[in-house]
Amino acid sequence: MLIISEVLNSTRKEVREALDRRDEAIIHRLAREQVEAGADILDINTATSMKREIEDLEWVIGLIYDEVGEEVRLSIDSPNPEAVAAGLGLCKARPMINSISNNPELQSQLTPLIEKHHPDIIGLTLGTKGMPKTVEDRLEESKRLIDSLQTVGVELEQLYIDPLVMTIGSNQEQAHTVIEAVRAIKERWGAQGVKTCVGLSNVSFGLPQRSVINQAFLAMLMESGLDAALMDPTNTGMMNVLRGSEALMGIDNHCLGYIKYIRGK
Repeated sequence: MLIISEVLNSTRKEVREALDRRDEAIIHRLAREQVEAGADILDINTATSMKREIEDLEWVIGLIYDEVGEEVRLSIDSPNPEAVAAGLGLCKARPMINSISNNPELQSQLTPLIEKHHPDIIGLTLGTKGMPKTVEDRLEESKRLIDSLQTVGVELEQLYIDPLVMTIGSNQEQAHTVIEAVRAIKERWGAQGVKTCVGLSNVSFGLPQRSVINQAFLAMLMESGLDAALMDPTNTGMMNVLRGSEALMGIDNHCLGYIKYIRGK
């Protein structure tokens, strides 16, 4: 499964303070820890910097490359198309955009960037109706997203659909709904190359011992066909569940990945 590190995000206090103080050591350390723990892609978000977002984004990307090399893949995570453009322009390895939705204005601004840089794309099941509530809502938005992106030449292998995880603290049914949505998306479009992705930790927001919920949710989602997740790979419990689930599901040939992971610990 593709591991997208969620840690280099300015909504986190440590990252926000590092941006404010221009603390290179913290960014270096976080980048190194995430890559060494198994992150395939580092998600970079400096959106809380507001007017300084692009400047901070460029600064963080430079520090990441200084610390772990230019082979690391980056996900540019911003609601601001200008920041996305700046970030994509600095990426050395194949980038990812986090994210696009069924908002026509946003799509029109991101489409030229997609055509130019050929990134992988996290697509949200979000349109004019607001947050989806049911599996059917998510499938409807998925189809709209797939149709509109194909119209501008996006290959479906580039697309990771995010069915939008909500906290079970306010709506306990939503976890099961997302699990079934992942399964349905894979059944309907998986053979065409469409993949699935979630922001895993959203499910436990507001609850104690959040990692317990997150780990159980990850195992259930993987069985449903999940391809990628935004998560913290330095969380040993999460990685234990991920590598164990890969072995149990047979997607880890001869359990070699699991054996390597355990020996590495």
